[in-house]
Amino acid sequence: MYSAESLRDLQDAAGKWFTSNVSASSIEEAEGVALEVGRRVAEAMMAAFAERLDPRSTYQGVRIACSCGGAASFEGYRARWVRTLCGDVRVSRAYYHCEGCHSGASPWDSEQGLGDRIYSPGLKSMVGELAARLTYAEVSQLLEGLLGLTVEESSQQDIVGDLGRRLREEESEQIEEYFEGGGQVVAEAKVDRLYVCVDAAKAHTDGDWHDIKSGVVFEGRRPADGGVDEMHGALYLAAQEDAEQFGRRVCVRAARSGLETAREVVVIGDGADWIWNQSATHFPGSVEILDYYHACQNIWEFGAARYGEGTDECKRWAQTQCRKLKAGGPRSLLRSLKRCKPKTPAESEALRLKRRYFQQHKHRMDYPSYRAGGMMIGSGAVESACKVVVGQRLKQSGMRWTRAGADNILALRTAILSGQTDRIRRLARAA
Repeated sequence: MYSAESLRDLQDAAGKWFTSNVSASSIEEAEGVALEVGRRVAEAMMAAFAERLDPRSTYQGVRIACSCGGAASFEGYRARWVRTLCGDVRVSRAYYHCEGCHSGASPWDSEQGLGDRIYSPGLKSMVGELAARLTYAEVSQLLEGLLGLTVEESSQQDIVGDLGRRLREEESEQIEEYFEGGGQVVAEAKVDRLYVCVDAAKAHTDGDWHDIKSGVVFEGRRPADGGVDEMHGALYLAAQEDAEQFGRRVCVRAARSGLETAREVVVIGDGADWIWNQSATHFPGSVEILDYYHACQNIWEFGAARYGEGTDECKRWAQTQCRKLKAGGPRSLLRSLKRCKPKTPAESEALRLKRRYFQQHKHRMDYPSYRAGGMMIGSGAVESACKVVVGQRLKQSGMRWTRAGADNILALRTAILSGQTDRIRRLARAA
C-alpha cells in the first residue's frame, strides 16, 4: 500500500513542519498540537482518496440485478457523504434504480460496506465496540474528544441495533444448523475438561424487571501444583429468552468449544430447575455441581429461620454445616435436617423446603470428590459474567431498556468479552 521509505519521508516532513511552525512549551501542549494536526492530516488523506476515486470505475453496466428479482437501470453518478474515522468525505459513484420495486442502490456502496446511513464500516465498528462498554453519552464525549467526530446517541443506537441484530442472526443460523443439520460442528479447540456455568441476572426491559440468562463456557486446566482448575478461553453468552432457547444457545457454544471430544464436561449452577433440565437435555453424563456458595446460602437461611438471624446459635450451626458439607459432602447436613424438630409453623415450612432442596441436589454436592479432582465447586465465573456482561452495562442508575435494545447490547458485549471483536468488524461491513 505504501513503502517504508515513503512513510519515513512523511514522518521527517511532519517533524520539520512541527519544528518550524509550533513553539510548544510543555508535553501537554505538544500532545494537543500533534493530535489536532494528525486529525487534519487524516482528513486530507481521506479527501485525496475521494478526489482520486473515478466515478466511472464504479459503473457496472446499463443494468444490474436487483434484490427483488428484477433489474435496476443505470441512472447516472450521484454523490453521497461518508463519515469516517478520519472525517467526512464526499464521493461520487454509479447509481441504479429498479422500476419494479422502486428502490435505488449503488453497487460501490455495498462493496465498501456502506449501508443507507452515512457511517463507514470502521466508524460503525468503533461505535459498536464502545457502546457495548460505555453509555451512549460517554461514547459521544469520547469520540468528540479523541477524534473530533460527532455521532449522536440516536445514531449510535441505530448502529448498535444493526450490528446486534446481525450478530444474533449469525448465532441463530448456527443454532439452527446444529440442531436441524445433525448436530455437526467444527470445534474451535480440543479440551480435556470443559466447564459450562449458567445463571440468570435481572435487567429492566419493556417496563419491568426480567431475567437475563447468562453463561460462560471455558476450558479448565489444572495447574502443575495440582490445585484447582484455572479458566482458559472463556466465552460468554447472555440473552433474554426462555430456558429451552438458551439451552440450545449454550449447547452450540459448548460444541464449538470442544464438547464432543472433551474427556469430561462439568456443569455448575445454582438450584434453579431450568438449569438442570437443560443440563440433562444437552449435557447428559456430565458432572453436575451445585454451586457450593449457593448451598451455603441455603444453610444460612435455614439457620436464621430456626435460631434467629444473626444469633450465635445460627452462626455456630451454619458455619459447622458449611464446613462439613465442603469436607464430607451432604450426608451430615441431611442427617441434621432430618433430626430437626420444628417449633413453629414458619420453621416447619422452612425445614420442609430446605429438606426438599438438599435432597434434590444431594448428588450434586459431592464436594470432596470434586475438589480431589481439581474441579471448581463455585459458580463465581458465571456470577462474575452476570455482573460484567449484564450489570455493568444494563443496570446503571436509571437505565431502562427495550427488550430489543438490551439484546443488541448483550450481543455486542458478549462478543467483545469473548475476544470476538473480529465478528463485529466483519459484520460492520454489511450493517
